Amino acid sequence: MKILLFVFISLIFIQCSSEIYKKDDFYSQATLKTEREKFYSTAIYETINQSLSLPLTDSTESKYTSAFWAMELLQFRNEVTDKAISNSLTDFQNRSITFQRALMEIIFTLYQSEFVNEIKSLLPQINNSKIFAMCIHYLKEAEDLEHLKRYSKIFESKFMRPVEDPIIKMLNYDLNTKFRHKLNTPPLIDLLKKNFSSDKIVIYSFQRLNRDYPGLVVIKKPDGKFLRDESGEIFSVPQLARAITELPGYITNGNTPEGILSIQGTDVSKNTFIGPSPNLQLVIPFEVTPEIYFHKSIDDSVWYFDLYKNLLPESWQDYLPIYESFYAGKAGRNEIIAHGTTIAPQFYNDKSYYPFTPSLGCLTTKEIWSEETGRLVESDQLKFMNSLLQFSELKGYLIVVNIDNKHSPVELREIKDLILMAEN
Repeated sequence: MKILLFVFISLIFIQCSSEIYKKDDFYSQATLKTEREKFYSTAIYETINQSLSLPLTDSTESKYTSAFWAMELLQFRNEVTDKAISNSLTDFQNRSITFQRALMEIIFTLYQSEFVNEIKSLLPQINNSKIFAMCIHYLKEAEDLEHLKRYSKIFESKFMRPVEDPIIKMLNYDLNTKFRHKLNTPPLIDLLKKNFSSDKIVIYSFQRLNRDYPGLVVIKKPDGKFLRDESGEIFSVPQLARAITELPGYITNGNTPEGILSIQGTDVSKNTFIGPSPNLQLVIPFEVTPEIYFHKSIDDSVWYFDLYKNLLPESWQDYLPIYESFYAGKAGRNEIIAHGTTIAPQFYNDKSYYPFTPSLGCLTTKEIWSEETGRLVESDQLKFMNSLLQFSELKGYLIVVNIDNKHSPVELREIKDLILMAEN
């Protein structure tokens, strides 16, 4: 009987610990050297150079915005793009809101200090809170903080509706804290010990305020213990929460917002740049109903502040940065997931996060593909997703939290003692 019991337990362990997702099972044609070279050439000469050589009109706006996106992805600029950006700024007020936002996004990404005077001159005319916040963040290194606060007060007096604007609320917090110059983070142990749900997992993504450096993911099981790897060490995977734009998390296409995201299972993306490896589906407040977000029946069908607040430990309930995901959702952000990548890391070989590739606000892991075979060579995404296969239901929460502003990747040794304390 004891032998049978041992065999049964062993079979369960083998089944739970085996890697269902194998690197050899994944193929991406887009990662072949010939395909990457073809994409790069087409992006430069057609999507960027040809599009931006056209006169800017209502009918060519979409070509310009596609070119801006390609410039961000490739980290590319030249004389053609420089001239097009300058001309676009001159015509700013005649362009659509969609175009204005795309223009500000590329300026923020690749022209970080070259159009200060032009952006300052635009501020009094801007009546869109998202574009206004992008302008303020663009000017933060060049303009006096008190001047920026004054701009914000003028904007509020002229254009604000009676209903609170989530973007302006977060922007004012940034202004009043010198753009979070010094983090006053509540006790991290309280966040680790918090029982968010007795039957669901909680994934913590520890990040730096400076998202130029990868963070680290750990997983808390429903029993409150943290997942271990085969050696008995706390399981962890590096994870990047940086957007290519590096805009704040409450703005569309900005960094992954800090706060609580709801886990909604897994999927495989059809997006060529995300690739075929499985991803973790996530939602933020306002993106779905409270019932879907909280994984349970709930009387309230409309979101309000206390629904989210009551999920937090008491010591964190007055810490506004942890509400960034709430206000990002209220401002219209969506489709933030945790995924791999097929983007060529060479585009970013001079960046501190290399060989990671940034996204448009999602959480990304490192994936290296063979340019000869199109097969996966290295995948932290598969390591991450394989670790989740042992859970019968993939529901729970993923919490993104900035622990400090060091200029280095987050390492397990920094948080290990707190994790061990939280388990006891």
